[in-house]
Order: sequence, then C-alpha cells, then structure tokens
Amino acid sequence: MPLKKWDLLRVYRNDLRQPHDKYCICVCPTKKLFFYINSCPPKFHKKREFALEVENFEITCITKTSYIDTTTLIDDLPEAALNEALSDPKRQHGSVSPTLQQKIIATVRAHNALSPEHMSLF
Repeated sequence: MPLKKWDLLRVYRNDLRQPHDKYCICVCPTKKLFFYINSCPPKFHKKREFALEVENFEITCITKTSYIDTTTLIDDLPEAALNEALSDPKRQHGSVSPTLQQKIIATVRAHNALSPEHMSLF
C-alpha cells in the first residue's frame, strides 16, 4: 500500500526501551514524518498543554482516551518496521477523519512549536 498523508498505521518499534506497537499518523509520506498516538499525555508541561486528547470514537482502533503529541514529528521509524506495517492490512487503519485532521492542524498552528519546514505541512 502506498503511504498517504493522514494514514493511521500500527508500527512495531522493537528499538524502544520497552518494545511495543505504536499508532502513528502520517503527516508527510515523502519524508516519512509521523505523529505518535500515546496512551498517556506527555510529561513536560508545554508538550502536555498541546497534546490533543482523542477518544476511541474518534479513532476506533484505540481502546481508551489517548493523546497525540503535536509538538514532535517522528522521523525515525525503522524502515523495516514501516514496510512491515505497510504490507500487513491488519496494521493499517485507514485515514484519520477530516474532523480530527482539522483538530490536529488547528493545534499545530496554535502552538507554532514545529520548525518552519514542518509547519509548512499544515
């Protein structure tokens, strides 16, 4: 499957301190930039302030309230793990809804914490 902006994937990160699956929202398919969906809000105050809270009715593959850290774009997904997710339909969860896309865009524009290059994606 070709990667598209706003695709939601479940990628296994065996390179993390505690290896586990991460839900990732694609923001730029050509540069492979993603936002993570986390089960806990970020620890740092500023990041927590701009973490977007999402419920399981907004993203049906999650089971509880989760958080998108909109202040950090992930650019280090291992190529093999990303390719595995792209080749496994069970790890592909479609696109995030237009409503959630607009919430992400509004939050990113409100905090202006990303680099100018990354801001241009929104």
